[in-house]
Amino acid sequence: MIAALTEREAEMLQAAQTLRGGIDSGELHLIPQQPDETDDTGSTGVEGRLLRRWALFRERDPKLRKLKIQKVQRSGRPLQCEVCSFNFADTYGSLGEDYIEVHHVTPLHISGTRETKLDDLACLCANCHRMCHRSRSGESWRTPEALRAMIRRSTPDTPHAASASAS
Repeated sequence: MIAALTEREAEMLQAAQTLRGGIDSGELHLIPQQPDETDDTGSTGVEGRLLRRWALFRERDPKLRKLKIQKVQRSGRPLQCEVCSFNFADTYGSLGEDYIEVHHVTPLHISGTRETKLDDLACLCANCHRMCHRSRSGESWRTPEALRAMIRRSTPDTPHAASASAS
C-alpha cells in the first residue's frame, strides 16, 4: 500500500477523494480505470487484490432457512426448486443433499422490518434465485410465481418443469 501510494500518489489521492465523496453522498461512484489494470485489448485484468467493503444489508434470521428446508422435508416433498424443479441431490449426489437456496417471496427492501413466516419463503435453485433478483429497466424483482410464468411463456411448446405447478 505504501509503495502504491508513493508511486501513484495522484491516482491514490483521487481514489481517496472519490471514496470520501461517495461515502458522504451515500452513493459510491466508480473510480476511473487505472491504466495498468487492463491490457490494450481489454482481455485481461488485475484481480485478487484485497479490498474492504462497507455496506448496509438487511438482517436475515439464518434459522429460517434451516426451518424452511426441514418443513419441506417433513412434508415428504422433494427438496427442489419451486420454479423449475431442479434438485441438487439428483444432479450432484451426496454433495447436493439437503441443499437449496431460500428466497423471500417479497423482498425485505419492499416489506421492511417484519416477522417472517416460513410461508413467506421459497426454495429456489441458484439460477432461479438470481433471475428473481435480476433487475432490468422498469423491473426490480419478481416473485417465483412470476418467474414460472415467464418460463412458460418463453418455452410454450417445450415440456418444462416450470409448467408443473410448484407447491
